[in-house]
Amino acid sequence: MSTMLLVKGDTRTQIKTTITRAYDGSAVNLTGTSSVVMRFRKTYTTAILFTLTATEAASGDFVKGEAIFTFASDNLNIDAGDYEGEIELTYSSDGAKETVFEVISFIVRDEFA
Repeated sequence: MSTMLLVKGDTRTQIKTTITRAYDGSAVNLTGTSSVVMRFRKTYTTAILFTLTATEAASGDFVKGEAIFTFASDNLNIDAGDYEGEIELTYSSDGAKETVFEVISFIVRDEFA
């Protein structure tokens, strides 16, 4: 996965992910989940800075494994640098959890002004 580029202080940032199975590339149907979350932290640290909950962009996108994570207005009031995100699914039927193995890399840069 490529690195996501963010700007410090932005207040309307969204990222779209497609969650797929590594063994065959098929989309993970997210409609059976009670939550899809991404934990966000500075690279090489253990403290979670915030957690984002995914939403569907349009009806049916969860079936295709597509999830939108919207950053809250104050989430990117952080130091410029390298960050990472981990996505976890919780299934409605039994509460089982599945963590996406691949970590999402982020680079946050300072804004010009």
